[in-house]
Amino acid sequence: MKQTTLFLLLVSILAFNAHSQVNSLYSVGVNAFSIMQLPRISNQNPIKYINTSFKGGIFKVNDRQISYRLSGSFVNQSIEFQDNCTNCELDKGKVTDYSAKLGFEKSFNYSRIQPYFAFDIGYRYNRFNGFQNFIDLKKTISSTSQIEATKNGLTLSPSLGLRITPIELISIFAEASIEFYYSSLRTQTRMLDQSALMTLNSEHKKEFLFTPITIGLQIHLGNGL
Repeated sequence: MKQTTLFLLLVSILAFNAHSQVNSLYSVGVNAFSIMQLPRISNQNPIKYINTSFKGGIFKVNDRQISYRLSGSFVNQSIEFQDNCTNCELDKGKVTDYSAKLGFEKSFNYSRIQPYFAFDIGYRYNRFNGFQNFIDLKKTISSTSQIEATKNGLTLSPSLGLRITPIELISIFAEASIEFYYSSLRTQTRMLDQSALMTLNSEHKKEFLFTPITIGLQIHLGNGL
């Protein structure tokens, strides 16, 4: 009985590894769900995450050692937040954010369950357009400004992920990344009162953005054998 059990276990392990390597030339994928940080807006609390669904994709050229990948994401949604300040500001508007990255991906093994490391470099654009209400100590709106803040610049992003390939043509992946973002910031505010005072500021920003989880699906095409 023990010999039969050991034999079946050995056959199962061999069968598991026999088809473990995805022998494909290309892969295309979609980010089904992500929890991510967007670039900081005004005096916003930096620890703020948003949820996105089907807002990104990836294309890979596969190799037995390293896969080269082109990825991108796009977000366009309304947000509302309270700035971290003494006399608070309440900001409300729409944020547009997109990025395009080029990088590589290295798997740690060739089984159906593959942990991997990736590194990407690219360009990111972020724009917030909305209104900023200044809340005084009496908890009333004392003034309102229209605000437009635009960032664009370089992004560097290392990632760790896990890819599961239940069948040869399809993989499910989960990935976490931290992004270094060096951007040029341009902020324009205009008071919505009789003064119509307008201010314009420009500066460079450095920040780290964390994406704790991205879950998606990849389809493998071609035959690399």
